[in-house]
Amino acid sequence: MKIGIIGLPNVGKSSLFNLLTKANAQVAKFPFTTIDRNVGMAVIPDERLPRIVEITRSPKVTYPAVEIVDIAGLIKGAAQGEGLGNKFLAHIRDVDLVLHVLRYFADPDIPHTAETIDTRRDYEIVRAELFLSDLDIVERRVDKIKKKAECREEMTKLTRIIVQLGQGKIPEDRVPDLPLLSTIPEILVLNLDEDGKFKDVPPGYRLSVKLEEDVVDFTESEKAGLRREANLEPTGLRGLVDQCLKALGIIIFYTIKGEETRGWPIRQGTKVIDAAGKIHTDLQEGFIKAEVLKCDDLVRSGGYAEAHHAGCTKIEGRDYVVQDGDVILVKFR
Repeated sequence: MKIGIIGLPNVGKSSLFNLLTKANAQVAKFPFTTIDRNVGMAVIPDERLPRIVEITRSPKVTYPAVEIVDIAGLIKGAAQGEGLGNKFLAHIRDVDLVLHVLRYFADPDIPHTAETIDTRRDYEIVRAELFLSDLDIVERRVDKIKKKAECREEMTKLTRIIVQLGQGKIPEDRVPDLPLLSTIPEILVLNLDEDGKFKDVPPGYRLSVKLEEDVVDFTESEKAGLRREANLEPTGLRGLVDQCLKALGIIIFYTIKGEETRGWPIRQGTKVIDAAGKIHTDLQEGFIKAEVLKCDDLVRSGGYAEAHHAGCTKIEGRDYVVQDGDVILVKFR
């Protein structure tokens, strides 16, 4: 599962990437600082894992994390290759969710590609490039199959998709092996001034990258207070990660193995045999059964053996659907 950060140049994408991943991607006050995509991992806030570790006393603790991709700024004409646009658009095609960053801060030292701040215009520029890129892909597919009688049903779908893209609408039809950028789920991130100057803003996640950089060492209570004063989301970066998890349908399960206690992010509806494969392919290939324990039962019992003796563990087969908070021990050949 990957989350891509997109938007025009100089809107705060790389700075947001650094905050989420604690990486050190280059940030500068001119467009196209990012040429090749930056990739990092954002730790998922998890209050249950420390409670489990209090029981297991594991010397090694691995928090669940999700991959973040910082994609270079798109400009008008990207779908025709402007500003290395084709390369940047290809990076977007690889993600499951996009954080579309819009600039709501004024800074004379950080130039805007259009010299003025107009977020509606900025949003439409980026979205238009996604639609144009999709339109090009669909039209090339049509040229390839239009003379094949067996592709008549697909041609009907593609014709409808072309009409919808031309109208700036997200296509209702889907062609499985034709991934379209415009259909990738999107969260709008409004990057505001840290002083709350912009009051009239559209729906979206209100965040100030500058404020988040300034309050890194503050307490959570202090951070929340400053965010409220600036008319921002009080949960800051953590709340943004939570929104991403909700949009992607991500849940967390846990493993206790040797000296390590670890959290694993997976999609809702994942079967235990596929979750086993996320841990290691050997577990999936040699899967026999899974011993499943609820996190709350583990904590309440005071230990895995105690929970087992109390009848809290259950044996599940390969078709068991993993639930949020499951502690799983895989038995395999």
